[in-house]
Amino acid sequence: MLVPMSVNLPHRILQKLPDAWRAELAAIGAEPITSGMSGANVFRLRTEPARFLKFADDDVAAQTLRQEIARAAWLAGHGVRVAPILRTHDDGRTAAMQTQALPGEPADRCDWPEARLLPAIGHALAQLHALPAIDCPFDESLAVRLKRARHAIEQGGVDVRHFASRNRNVTPRELFARVVANPPAEDFVVAHGDLTLSNMIISPDGAVGFIDCGHAGRADRYLDLGVLAAEIADHFGRRSVKTFARGYGVQRWNGRKAAYYADLYEFF
Repeated sequence: MLVPMSVNLPHRILQKLPDAWRAELAAIGAEPITSGMSGANVFRLRTEPARFLKFADDDVAAQTLRQEIARAAWLAGHGVRVAPILRTHDDGRTAAMQTQALPGEPADRCDWPEARLLPAIGHALAQLHALPAIDCPFDESLAVRLKRARHAIEQGGVDVRHFASRNRNVTPRELFARVVANPPAEDFVVAHGDLTLSNMIISPDGAVGFIDCGHAGRADRYLDLGVLAAEIADHFGRRSVKTFARGYGVQRWNGRKAAYYADLYEFF
Protein backbone atom coordinates (compact mmCIF):
# COMPACT_ATOMS: atom_id res chain seq x y z
CA MET A 1 0.00 0.00 0.00
CA LEU A 2 1.22 3.50 -0.78
CA VAL A 3 1.29 5.91 2.16
CA PRO A 4 2.30 9.58 2.11
CA MET A 5 3.67 11.53 5.05
CA SER A 6 1.78 11.66 8.32
CA VAL A 7 -1.04 14.23 8.67
CA ASN A 8 -3.93 14.79 11.05
CA LEU A 9 -7.30 13.22 10.33
CA PRO A 10 -9.50 15.53 8.22
CA HIS A 11 -11.98 17.60 10.21
CA ARG A 12 -14.90 16.35 8.10
CA ILE A 13 -14.16 12.80 9.31
CA LEU A 14 -13.41 13.69 12.92
CA GLN A 15 -16.71 15.55 13.32
CA LYS A 16 -18.68 12.47 12.28
CA LEU A 17 -17.00 10.15 14.80
CA PRO A 18 -18.16 9.57 18.40
CA ASP A 19 -16.94 12.06 21.00
CA ALA A 20 -14.63 9.55 22.67
CA TRP A 21 -12.99 8.72 19.33
CA ARG A 22 -12.70 12.36 18.35
CA ALA A 23 -10.93 13.36 21.57
CA GLU A 24 -8.31 10.66 21.08
CA LEU A 25 -7.81 10.76 17.33
CA ALA A 26 -7.51 14.55 17.02
CA ALA A 27 -4.05 14.31 18.58
CA ILE A 28 -2.82 11.30 16.60
CA GLY A 29 -0.97 11.51 13.31
CA ALA A 30 -2.48 9.55 10.42
CA GLU A 31 -1.14 8.37 7.08
CA PRO A 32 -3.78 8.21 4.32
CA ILE A 33 -3.76 4.93 2.42
CA THR A 34 -4.05 5.72 -1.27
CA SER A 35 -4.68 2.22 -2.60
CA GLY A 36 -7.63 -0.10 -2.11
CA MET A 37 -11.04 -0.60 -3.68
CA SER A 38 -13.47 -0.53 -0.76
CA GLY A 39 -14.52 3.11 -1.24
CA ALA A 40 -13.73 3.84 2.42
CA ASN A 41 -11.25 6.39 3.69
CA VAL A 42 -8.37 4.42 5.21
CA PHE A 43 -5.67 5.78 7.54
CA ARG A 44 -2.74 4.19 9.31
CA LEU A 45 -2.73 5.74 12.78
CA ARG A 46 0.62 6.69 14.29
CA THR A 47 0.18 4.67 17.46
CA GLU A 48 2.20 1.89 19.07
CA PRO A 49 1.28 -0.72 18.10
CA ALA A 50 0.01 0.71 14.84
CA ARG A 51 -3.72 0.88 14.19
CA PHE A 52 -5.85 1.47 11.14
CA LEU A 53 -9.02 3.54 10.81
CA LYS A 54 -11.56 2.86 8.06
CA PHE A 55 -14.34 5.41 7.62
CA ALA A 56 -17.23 5.54 5.14
CA ASP A 57 -20.05 8.06 4.88
CA ASP A 58 -21.73 7.26 1.58
CA ASP A 59 -24.31 4.50 1.31
CA VAL A 60 -22.34 2.03 -0.80
CA ALA A 61 -19.01 2.41 0.99
CA ALA A 62 -20.66 2.30 4.43
CA GLN A 63 -22.49 -0.91 3.57
CA THR A 64 -19.26 -2.42 2.24
CA LEU A 65 -17.52 -1.51 5.50
CA ARG A 66 -20.35 -3.07 7.54
CA GLN A 67 -19.85 -6.24 5.55
CA GLU A 68 -16.11 -6.17 6.24
CA ILE A 69 -16.69 -5.78 9.98
CA ALA A 70 -19.11 -8.71 10.05
CA ARG A 71 -16.98 -10.99 7.91
CA ALA A 72 -13.70 -10.23 9.69
CA ALA A 73 -15.38 -10.88 13.04
CA TRP A 74 -16.73 -14.21 11.76
CA LEU A 75 -13.30 -15.26 10.50
CA ALA A 76 -11.66 -14.29 13.79
CA GLY A 77 -14.28 -16.30 15.66
CA HIS A 78 -13.30 -19.33 13.60
CA GLY A 79 -9.60 -19.08 14.36
CA VAL A 80 -8.43 -17.22 11.26
CA ARG A 81 -5.61 -14.73 11.81
CA VAL A 82 -7.10 -11.37 10.84
CA ALA A 83 -6.48 -7.82 12.04
CA PRO A 84 -8.13 -7.53 15.49
CA ILE A 85 -11.12 -5.19 15.50
CA LEU A 86 -10.68 -2.76 18.39
CA ARG A 87 -13.92 -0.80 18.05
CA THR A 88 -16.60 0.08 15.54
CA HIS A 89 -19.12 2.86 14.99
CA ASP A 90 -22.33 2.85 12.95
CA ASP A 91 -25.01 5.51 13.24
CA GLY A 92 -26.92 4.41 10.16
CA ARG A 93 -25.29 7.04 7.95
CA THR A 94 -21.59 6.58 8.62
CA ALA A 95 -19.59 3.50 9.55
CA ALA A 96 -16.09 3.30 11.02
CA MET A 97 -13.75 0.63 12.28
CA GLN A 98 -10.44 0.68 14.12
CA THR A 99 -8.19 -2.34 13.84
CA GLN A 100 -4.81 -3.24 15.23
CA ALA A 101 -2.20 -3.77 12.55
CA LEU A 102 -0.99 -7.33 12.20
CA PRO A 103 2.76 -7.56 12.87
CA GLY A 104 4.85 -8.25 9.80
CA GLU A 105 5.00 -7.32 6.14
CA PRO A 106 2.66 -7.88 3.19
CA ALA A 107 3.67 -10.91 1.15
CA ASP A 108 4.60 -8.74 -1.84
CA ARG A 109 7.12 -6.86 0.32
CA CYS A 110 8.36 -9.77 2.44
CA ASP A 111 12.09 -10.44 2.10
CA TRP A 112 11.77 -14.21 2.52
CA PRO A 113 13.10 -16.32 -0.36
CA GLU A 114 10.24 -17.55 -2.51
CA ALA A 115 11.06 -21.18 -1.62
CA ARG A 116 9.99 -20.32 1.95
CA LEU A 117 7.33 -17.69 1.28
CA LEU A 118 5.19 -19.44 -1.33
CA PRO A 119 4.67 -22.72 0.57
CA ALA A 120 3.81 -20.69 3.69
CA ILE A 121 1.08 -18.68 2.00
CA GLY A 122 -0.18 -21.80 0.22
CA HIS A 123 -0.50 -23.62 3.54
CA ALA A 124 -2.23 -20.64 5.19
CA LEU A 125 -4.74 -20.44 2.36
CA ALA A 126 -5.41 -24.18 2.59
CA GLN A 127 -6.22 -23.75 6.29
CA LEU A 128 -8.69 -20.97 5.48
CA HIS A 129 -10.32 -23.09 2.79
CA ALA A 130 -10.60 -26.01 5.23
CA LEU A 131 -13.23 -24.16 7.29
CA PRO A 132 -16.69 -25.72 6.83
CA ALA A 133 -18.31 -23.70 4.07
CA ILE A 134 -21.78 -24.82 5.15
CA ASP A 135 -21.35 -22.82 8.38
CA CYS A 136 -20.39 -19.58 6.60
CA PRO A 137 -23.30 -17.09 6.37
CA PHE A 138 -21.75 -14.95 3.61
CA ASP A 139 -22.45 -15.65 -0.06
CA GLU A 140 -19.69 -14.90 -2.58
CA SER A 141 -20.86 -17.49 -5.11
CA LEU A 142 -20.49 -17.03 -8.82
CA ALA A 143 -24.08 -15.79 -9.11
CA VAL A 144 -23.38 -13.04 -6.57
CA ARG A 145 -20.09 -12.07 -8.20
CA LEU A 146 -21.57 -11.95 -11.71
CA LYS A 147 -24.43 -9.76 -10.49
CA ARG A 148 -21.91 -7.43 -8.86
CA ALA A 149 -19.82 -7.35 -12.03
CA ARG A 150 -22.83 -6.50 -14.19
CA HIS A 151 -23.74 -3.65 -11.84
CA ALA A 152 -20.17 -2.31 -11.95
CA ILE A 153 -20.29 -2.25 -15.76
CA GLU A 154 -23.69 -0.53 -15.83
CA GLN A 155 -22.42 2.12 -13.38
CA GLY A 156 -19.24 2.72 -15.41
CA GLY A 157 -17.14 1.50 -12.49
CA VAL A 158 -14.76 -0.80 -14.40
CA ASP A 159 -11.42 0.78 -15.29
CA VAL A 160 -9.86 -1.05 -18.25
CA ARG A 161 -6.50 0.56 -17.44
CA HIS A 162 -6.25 -1.94 -14.57
CA PHE A 163 -6.90 -4.96 -16.76
CA ALA A 164 -4.16 -7.59 -17.04
CA SER A 165 -2.17 -7.59 -20.26
CA ARG A 166 -4.14 -10.57 -21.60
CA ASN A 167 -7.30 -8.41 -21.53
CA ARG A 168 -5.86 -5.09 -22.69
CA ASN A 169 -7.82 -5.02 -25.95
CA VAL A 170 -11.09 -6.29 -24.46
CA THR A 171 -13.96 -4.05 -23.35
CA PRO A 172 -15.69 -4.71 -20.00
CA ARG A 173 -18.84 -5.88 -21.79
CA GLU A 174 -16.88 -8.25 -24.02
CA LEU A 175 -15.08 -9.71 -21.02
CA PHE A 176 -18.34 -10.05 -19.11
CA ALA A 177 -19.95 -11.87 -22.03
CA ARG A 178 -17.01 -14.27 -22.02
CA VAL A 179 -17.24 -15.13 -18.31
CA VAL A 180 -21.04 -15.46 -18.43
CA ALA A 181 -20.94 -17.77 -21.44
CA ASN A 182 -19.10 -20.68 -19.86
CA PRO A 183 -19.06 -20.64 -16.03
CA PRO A 184 -17.36 -23.60 -14.33
CA ALA A 185 -18.97 -25.79 -11.69
CA GLU A 186 -18.37 -24.51 -8.16
CA ASP A 187 -16.54 -26.30 -5.35
CA PHE A 188 -17.43 -24.27 -2.27
CA VAL A 189 -14.98 -23.30 0.46
CA VAL A 190 -14.66 -20.30 2.77
CA ALA A 191 -12.74 -17.91 0.50
CA HIS A 192 -11.06 -14.60 1.23
CA GLY A 193 -12.51 -13.07 -1.93
CA ASP A 194 -9.84 -10.41 -2.54
CA LEU A 195 -6.69 -12.45 -2.13
CA THR A 196 -3.77 -10.43 -3.41
CA LEU A 197 -0.24 -10.75 -2.05
CA SER A 198 -0.68 -7.39 -0.33
CA ASN A 199 -3.64 -8.76 1.64
CA MET A 200 -1.55 -11.51 3.25
CA ILE A 201 0.66 -10.40 6.15
CA ILE A 202 3.76 -12.45 7.01
CA SER A 203 4.77 -12.07 10.66
CA PRO A 204 8.35 -12.44 11.89
CA ASP A 205 7.48 -15.78 13.51
CA GLY A 206 6.18 -17.14 10.21
CA ALA A 207 2.45 -16.82 10.87
CA VAL A 208 0.34 -15.67 7.92
CA GLY A 209 -2.61 -13.34 8.43
CA PHE A 210 -5.29 -11.85 6.22
CA ILE A 211 -6.49 -8.26 5.87
CA ASP A 212 -9.23 -6.53 3.83
CA CYS A 213 -11.71 -9.37 4.36
CA GLY A 214 -14.83 -7.54 3.17
CA HIS A 215 -15.54 -10.08 0.42
CA ALA A 216 -14.90 -13.26 2.39
CA GLY A 217 -17.57 -15.89 2.05
CA ARG A 218 -18.71 -19.12 0.41
CA ALA A 219 -17.14 -19.37 -3.04
CA ASP A 220 -15.16 -21.68 -5.26
CA ARG A 221 -11.58 -22.16 -4.07
CA TYR A 222 -10.30 -20.81 -7.39
CA LEU A 223 -11.75 -17.41 -6.58
CA ASP A 224 -8.67 -17.15 -4.35
CA LEU A 225 -6.35 -19.53 -6.17
CA GLY A 226 -6.81 -17.92 -9.59
CA VAL A 227 -6.20 -14.36 -8.41
CA LEU A 228 -3.26 -15.25 -6.20
CA ALA A 229 -1.64 -17.48 -8.83
CA ALA A 230 -1.81 -14.66 -11.38
CA GLU A 231 -0.10 -12.31 -8.93
CA ILE A 232 2.56 -14.89 -8.07
CA ALA A 233 3.27 -15.42 -11.77
CA ASP A 234 3.69 -11.67 -12.28
CA HIS A 235 5.79 -11.22 -9.14
CA PHE A 236 7.99 -14.33 -9.16
CA GLY A 237 7.51 -15.95 -12.58
CA ARG A 238 5.09 -18.59 -13.85
CA ARG A 239 7.13 -21.55 -12.56
CA SER A 240 6.68 -20.28 -9.01
CA VAL A 241 2.96 -21.05 -9.16
CA LYS A 242 3.86 -24.75 -8.81
CA THR A 243 5.71 -24.02 -5.56
CA PHE A 244 2.67 -22.22 -4.21
CA ALA A 245 0.32 -24.99 -5.39
CA ARG A 246 2.39 -27.65 -3.64
CA GLY A 247 2.22 -25.64 -0.41
CA TYR A 248 -1.55 -25.39 -0.80
CA GLY A 249 -1.79 -29.12 -1.41
CA VAL A 250 -3.71 -29.09 -4.68
CA GLN A 251 -3.37 -32.44 -6.42
CA ARG A 252 -4.31 -31.33 -9.91
CA TRP A 253 -4.19 -27.66 -10.88
CA ASN A 254 -7.25 -26.53 -12.85
CA GLY A 255 -5.81 -23.97 -15.24
CA ARG A 256 -9.18 -23.24 -16.83
CA LYS A 257 -10.77 -22.37 -13.51
CA ALA A 258 -7.78 -20.30 -12.45
CA ALA A 259 -7.94 -18.25 -15.67
CA TYR A 260 -11.73 -17.87 -15.37
CA TYR A 261 -11.61 -16.44 -11.85
CA ALA A 262 -8.63 -14.22 -12.68
CA ASP A 263 -10.74 -12.74 -15.51
CA LEU A 264 -13.75 -12.33 -13.22
CA TYR A 265 -11.56 -10.42 -10.75
CA GLU A 266 -11.01 -7.72 -13.39
CA PHE A 267 -14.42 -6.28 -12.46
CA PHE A 268 -13.52 -5.69 -8.79
